[in-house]
Amino acid sequence: MTHAAQTQPLPSLQDRIVLALVKFFRADWSGAFLAIVILGIAIELATTGRPFFHPSNLMTILNNSAAIGVIAAGMTLVIITAGIDLSVGSVMGMTAALTGYVVSFWGFPPSLAILTGLALGLAVGAFNGALVAYYGMPAFIVTLAGLSIWRGTGHLTTGAQATPELPSTFDYFGRYNPFSGLREAYTNGELTGIWHNIGGFVDANWINFFRTFQMSMLIFIGFFIVLTIVIANTRYGRWVYAIGSNEPGARQAGINTARYMLITYMFCSFTAALGALLFLGRAPYAKSDYGQMWELDAIAAVVIGGTSLFGGRGSLWGTFMGVILLKLINNGLTLAQLDTFWQMVVTGMIILVAVGIDIVRQSKNPESVRKLLAAIAAVMAFLACMTPGAIFLRAKIAILEHNAAEAMRAAGAQLAPGQNARLLSPAELEAFQTAANANITAAALLSLLVIAAGYVVFRGKPILTWVLAAGFVAMIVPLVALGYQITVPFLVLGAVVAMGSTFVFTIFAKARQLDANAS
Repeated sequence: MTHAAQTQPLPSLQDRIVLALVKFFRADWSGAFLAIVILGIAIELATTGRPFFHPSNLMTILNNSAAIGVIAAGMTLVIITAGIDLSVGSVMGMTAALTGYVVSFWGFPPSLAILTGLALGLAVGAFNGALVAYYGMPAFIVTLAGLSIWRGTGHLTTGAQATPELPSTFDYFGRYNPFSGLREAYTNGELTGIWHNIGGFVDANWINFFRTFQMSMLIFIGFFIVLTIVIANTRYGRWVYAIGSNEPGARQAGINTARYMLITYMFCSFTAALGALLFLGRAPYAKSDYGQMWELDAIAAVVIGGTSLFGGRGSLWGTFMGVILLKLINNGLTLAQLDTFWQMVVTGMIILVAVGIDIVRQSKNPESVRKLLAAIAAVMAFLACMTPGAIFLRAKIAILEHNAAEAMRAAGAQLAPGQNARLLSPAELEAFQTAANANITAAALLSLLVIAAGYVVFRGKPILTWVLAAGFVAMIVPLVALGYQITVPFLVLGAVVAMGSTFVFTIFAKARQLDANAS
């Protein structure tokens, strides 16, 4: 065989791009990472004032993500074993309340109260894990019951009352800034030599960087780094994946599946207790209603990060990015002044989309991938529509309820207190009418975009998809002119996803050709 025959031709630039895309999207966390980058850039371009990628803003996001983030890490391991834990929000609320209760009313030293809270988390996990692993009860049923049991326990033991202000020791899990002491010593003139120079640097950059440097962020990042190393380099980590992939096969291979499932549920509840401490480090007092609906947020972060709800596949790195992406979306909805209830709706939609991504990834069908991307574009259009749509609907419903109550009163009916509350003053009625008129145009335009995106899901002709992508881009200028800058990130992401869906069949065909040539 000649040297020329042995030499393989170098792949073209197009081939290298396709191979890189295939390799990237095979990663479980690829979708979350891409969404974070696109949303971050869109928010950067759409907002004024401090840049989105400013270090202090990024650290604020990490600080706000810390408590739910560590809980999501524990949930990741449970879901990798093909289990679920719906009780983590209630465990978080119970341990937060009892930790604050024993330090405030029983006189426990803060360190002993903290250990008590962590021990409670381990005990709850042992209870859940034993029922699942040794008694064969479904994890969904056990933890669904725990959602009620542990929330009720927290309310009963503390009377559902808030504690007095917690000792400053708890700040070390949250708002404490490790650079504050150094800066204070510098401003007091207590530093000399190199420490004086370091203190001066910290003081000079306090507002722009070091002010938002908090322990919650350090614990959050450090926890994920350590746990990732442990899972990647220990027998426990390998066996967690083995149990999720094929539990009967893992048992036949000699793995004590019951023991390792028990450990996993104990660890998950422990992270709920740790999340409670991180939350208390940023809250002024403890109360048993903390952590409500956090189980959904944790599950959403895990599945957004690419962990399969069917078990056996996922990564902590993906969960980390899922937490950040979820926080980005929630912050955007908060900036849009939408009710918390809308955020609950969005969280549920995100879970559905993430599960759809997991199913489509396993099917490896290009048409399914195209439909999924078009569906994500439709979801982005819906998220953009929520701000003007919610304001318009709220105003119209308020006017409708006022007119109905007014008509009943005119007819001589005795109005109930709730019906009386629907009656509006002339000034309130005018304000609602003004709000409805101001938002009807944006709501109508974005509603049409949602409908168009939904149509493209089922009618995926390339020309229609390109028209849809152009529609996303074209909406940006009028909506910004109407004052809806908050919609820009969702419109940009929707346009990118829609355009990307037109290349799915080409990429799949090229990837298969390259695989065939390589074999």
